[in-house]
Amino acid sequence: MDTTKYPIGVQSFERIIECGRAYVDKTEYIYRMAHGDSDTYFLSRPRRFGKSLLLSTIEAYFLGKKELFEGLALGRLEKDWEVYPVLRFDLSVAQAKSTELLEEHFRIHLERFEKKFGVDINSGVKSIGDRFGLLLQNIYDKTGKRVVVLVDEYDKGIVEVLDDEVALRANQDLLRPFFSQIKASGEILRFAFITGVARFRHYTLFSGFNNPKDISLDPDYAAVCGITKQELLDNFQEGINALAEELEVSYDEAVERLRLKYDGYRFTRSKELVFNPTSILTCLDASELGNYWVRTGTSDVFIRYLTKSDFDITKIDGIWTNADEMEGTFSDTNPIPLLFQTGYLTIKDAKGLRYQLGIPNGEVRSALVDELIPKFMGVSRRDMRMRLYDIIDMVNSGDVDGFLGEIKAMLASVPYQDIDVPNLEKYYHLTVYQIFLM
Repeated sequence: MDTTKYPIGVQSFERIIECGRAYVDKTEYIYRMAHGDSDTYFLSRPRRFGKSLLLSTIEAYFLGKKELFEGLALGRLEKDWEVYPVLRFDLSVAQAKSTELLEEHFRIHLERFEKKFGVDINSGVKSIGDRFGLLLQNIYDKTGKRVVVLVDEYDKGIVEVLDDEVALRANQDLLRPFFSQIKASGEILRFAFITGVARFRHYTLFSGFNNPKDISLDPDYAAVCGITKQELLDNFQEGINALAEELEVSYDEAVERLRLKYDGYRFTRSKELVFNPTSILTCLDASELGNYWVRTGTSDVFIRYLTKSDFDITKIDGIWTNADEMEGTFSDTNPIPLLFQTGYLTIKDAKGLRYQLGIPNGEVRSALVDELIPKFMGVSRRDMRMRLYDIIDMVNSGDVDGFLGEIKAMLASVPYQDIDVPNLEKYYHLTVYQIFLM
């Protein structure tokens, strides 16, 4: 029986520890950053990969909550436990398609911090950047302590309006002064950490803020988010045994099935691979090899850019690129940065300055099927899934005629009347590729 309390949907480090839920110890990374050669860090990882939990853990550390770290690496390493004022901005729930609502989201955060620290900012200050700067200075003057700033999903205000130039420009103008204050206030900041999915270096969002240490491709932080195979074996033996019993396979076979389904993410030149944490924990909690990552929300941006692009998606599994492209800003003509940053592709190999990208695992292959086939073939997800089950039955029973008939029907379902004739062949290539991807 699996007695593990899995932290499904819980992104608060304090709640996880206090409720006795499973926690994979990543706190040594926090100690390393807090005592490293930089005070400002940036990390890009796909959605639902533990970024919010990492920020929550950093917050607890700088608030001096020593008791929460008992038995963890940070509890052994840290000796001083100095308490700092912490400002944590969570943009993941912001209504970013409206600049007014995005600005209101920031104002609510700022008002809450002003009240918490007893700071009275002149109501005539209109810019959130100026107001943020004054808040930082006032907190420092009042407490005598340098301030810690944490920003979760910094890119929400950009990703949601990439296809709307007017809204994009307005959101940029709103956000740029805010992030510029982080650099301008360097003398009174103890630590700053910014996370997101995308990396918008070419949108001047960080104009005046070009000093964060980007650890996204740093081998020393390859496993700062995600769960390594060793961490899986060390922390979740009961869950693996329960899954093995449910699947009626051995322990080793259960581990192998988990690896094929959820492992394979590699974010740096280091060969360290990690499991998708949301998927592996949900699977162990349910004792079922389901497709959990895609259920956390489909990527509208992913579909929108891929349908606009002339990129040949049949070549994505094994494509070679470089760090500049992987870290770049995605566009209609080049979705490679989007595919990598959102987790549909990961590093498979590295040679010199080149990286080979590929699909990480079975769950992501399923996600591609779920998101692409309905879009490109004009069928609902339910109909597509039922058709897939029919194909599986035909293959298992050796029904060649039925199988070929189903393939012809899928090819015939391509809505050619809505497609420009020069691109028609691309859609047929894509359809055949998706059939075999299934």
